[in-house]
Amino acid sequence: MTAPALHAPRFSEEPMPLAGLDIVRRLLTAFHQGGVLYCHWKSNEHLQAGLLGDTDLDILVLRDHSSKAECVLIELGYKRFATPPLRTYPAISDFLGFDEATGRLVHIHLHYELTIGEAHLKSYHLPWERHLLDARKLDDTSGVYTADPAHELVLLIVRAALKRRWRDRLKPLVGRRELSTDVSREFAWLVAHTDSTHIRHAFTLLLGRQVIPLLPDTPQELCKPSRFRVLARYIRDAARQYRSFGRPSAALHAWRREAQWCFDAANRRYLHLPIPLRRTSPRGGLVIALLGSDGAGKSTLQADLIKWLGWKLDILPIYFGSGGGTASFYRWPLLKLHRLVQRGGREAFLAGADTESAARHPGRSRVREAARFCWAITLALEKRSKLRKMTRARNRGMIVVCDRFPQSTVADFNDGPLLQKYRSRRSRLLRRISEWEASVYHRAKDVPPDLVIKLIAAADVAFRRRPDMSIESLQKRIDTVVALRFSAPTAIIEADAPAGEVALAARKVIWPLL
Repeated sequence: MTAPALHAPRFSEEPMPLAGLDIVRRLLTAFHQGGVLYCHWKSNEHLQAGLLGDTDLDILVLRDHSSKAECVLIELGYKRFATPPLRTYPAISDFLGFDEATGRLVHIHLHYELTIGEAHLKSYHLPWERHLLDARKLDDTSGVYTADPAHELVLLIVRAALKRRWRDRLKPLVGRRELSTDVSREFAWLVAHTDSTHIRHAFTLLLGRQVIPLLPDTPQELCKPSRFRVLARYIRDAARQYRSFGRPSAALHAWRREAQWCFDAANRRYLHLPIPLRRTSPRGGLVIALLGSDGAGKSTLQADLIKWLGWKLDILPIYFGSGGGTASFYRWPLLKLHRLVQRGGREAFLAGADTESAARHPGRSRVREAARFCWAITLALEKRSKLRKMTRARNRGMIVVCDRFPQSTVADFNDGPLLQKYRSRRSRLLRRISEWEASVYHRAKDVPPDLVIKLIAAADVAFRRRPDMSIESLQKRIDTVVALRFSAPTAIIEADAPAGEVALAARKVIWPLL
């Protein structure tokens, strides 16, 4: 079937996009002015959410205009990201954009062909791109070109039919609907925006006249289980010639991809292994170190960055501190014991008794010193392991967000070595252990972060957030953080501001480096 020729509209005929984030409006305006033939081809029921960065935007462009579209994206600051082999689909590119005003990410799926099909596989290429682009409609609310509702409805039915698996046929047996709630909602929206005549014409145009006897009298009946099963069989037979794999091969590939998808979900939530399974930057990985005194908001900012970037990218969170963050299996028993025997605060326990107390209770002082010695060795082992994990993740293209970072400038303080006083002891064993511990912290200089963000809060503000510490102790930590130097770009953010403003400032610093 031959599609009518497409012609790029003249500039004077092009509207201005009306809705969405600024980064999205500027992209679509550039498409209009540059004569790029495009349409948002699916899920137009929640197009507004995509324009606001809440969901992906699936934009189909004429293949001849693909280079022009990519140039526009790059000129506007969008960045291309790569997917692992088992999550890559032909003729689809992933671009992320950053909206300066809101700090939100926008995910663009740029489609050069209609690649659809099974869940986790998409092994069909349906040659209907020219039909969709020729029949595209201008959405009056957003000023965006979208697929004609009748064509989109046919595509929705086709996509649901090709995704149908044997396990879906068992859903009615357990009281579940075969078509998902999302599909049913989109279907109802599309039916409300077109009519029976246009739907029948779209079915005939895209699937041939043989489909006419299978169509019901009213569009609402298309999603009835009995009617949908008949249509699904016809669609699968008609689309067989467009398959990329045979049935056994397709099933094997789909199972492998689904297994990786499940592992990715478990890894992001529980395992935190340095294995990229979603999207990485072709420009390389990135290590971001968040520094600040207690009460500066490091953990809050780390959680925000993980949520912001982890929406689409491979993120690895690492806690380099010694407090209540993630602890290694060999530090965990000491941490529990520490909390049980601690008297007068964790700092007193780890730092050892004061002179007067040591004179009165020499035995207790020795116990504290021995405990601190074991604690320091355990911390060094943990930091060495996490530094290796961090390096592997960055080398594989992941983004690592570190709460704190090892430093060797200030001993016995703020993630620095704890056993430096033993370097002058007569015991050779103690000197060797002290030197080994120092080597771990010095190793951090060989694998520095790519970006250091220092959160500087006033001592009284930090005290309100951490009333368990004295203002004097907090001020000392703040001064130390300010004085620390790293061989990496450093951004200083005033942490007295509300968490949202701090997060936006950090996002603006991070985005240029991604």
